[in-house]
Order: sequence, then structure tokens, then C-alpha cells
Amino acid sequence: MHLSSNHHHYIVLSLLNSWITDIALEQASGVLLDYGCGGQPYRSLFETRVSQYIGADVEAAIGIKLDLIIEPEAPLALASQSVDTILSTQTLEHVLHFRRYLAECRRLLRPSGHLILTVPMQWRMHEVPFDYWRFTKYGVLAALEEQGLEVIQLSPCGGAWALLGQLLNSHLAASRRGSKALFWLINRAALWMDKQLPDTEETIGWMCIAKAPSPSG
Repeated sequence: MHLSSNHHHYIVLSLLNSWITDIALEQASGVLLDYGCGGQPYRSLFETRVSQYIGADVEAAIGIKLDLIIEPEAPLALASQSVDTILSTQTLEHVLHFRRYLAECRRLLRPSGHLILTVPMQWRMHEVPFDYWRFTKYGVLAALEEQGLEVIQLSPCGGAWALLGQLLNSHLAASRRGSKALFWLINRAALWMDKQLPDTEETIGWMCIAKAPSPSG
């Protein structure tokens, strides 16, 4: 992913990219399903770690060729326990029946396979009207544990200052009052303050790694 420090989404994208690169990437192996892949921003990263990358979505983003078309509300055309890793980044908020989606993840994962999941806790309305949910830490834990998935790592996507900076940038971009210079200043200040005064009770979202049960249970 190319990250420009004067982009209005730099705060959230830089935090997600750092977590994906530093923590999540090493959990990927074997057959990887990018479940709701959108523009496939992490494909080049994960393809170097896995034996097969499957990009799946309901329709292709501009310039993207899908490996698998998702039929809404239907199981994926993949066998049970056929993938080792599922990547789901900023997708779950757009799934009306998100518990079915997570149940499908559980069906598809091989024993001890990993689900790499990121979800928003606070974010501007987007892709309307298909924007249904926001998740707290305990909502993420409950939803995954309900499907028998063990959460082995859960991190906030920044703290209060990162959130404030991202909210301001998103407002300025939507109202066309921002500029690259202003975005750069807000990005720099918000991320610096976030390190100086950490407060993750307020966060942009949650970044999680969950594991399917081992063969022994």
C-alpha cells in the first residue's frame, strides 16, 4: 500500500498498515482468502507469505480482477476447512448479517487456521446505504467467541488523538475545506499527540487475530 502523509486517510491507513506488517503478516500461511477484498490493498504483502491468494467480493473494484465472486447471503463456493488464513479488513461493518459471515469464516478455516480481522469503532458513514455496524472491543470478542474462534491478539487502531485527527480530516475532506498541507499538519500532530497522551478508550477501530480450534479441540 502506498501511503502519502498528506492524505486525509493517512492516520487510519498508517496505523492499519503498521499492524498488518508488524503483527498480522507473520500469522498468514497456506491458502489465504481475502474475504470482501475491495481494492486488495494488502495483496502484494500477503502473496509473498502464502501459497495461494484468493480475492473474493460481491463485485470487482475498479482495476481489480476477483478470484471468486460472492453471492450475498450464500456460502462461498469453497469446501469446508479449505483455507489456512482469512483476511477481513474493514469489511464486517458492511455485512448486514455479520454473524453469518463469521460462521462462514469458521466453516472455511482449517484447524488452527487464522482470521485476521479489522473493524471500525468510530468512522464516518461510507458506502451508503451498505454501512450497518460499528464494533467495540467487547463486541468483537463476543462475536468471535460465539463462533468458537479464539482471540489471540486484539489491538486498538490508535487512541483518542488519532481518532480526533482522523475525524477532523474526514470532515474537512467531505466538506472540501481541506488541503494537502493542512492534512499533513493534522496527521503529524495527531499521531505525535497520540504517542504522548495514549488513551485507547477512544479509538478508530480494532485489529484482531483469531484462531480456529486445533485438531485436538
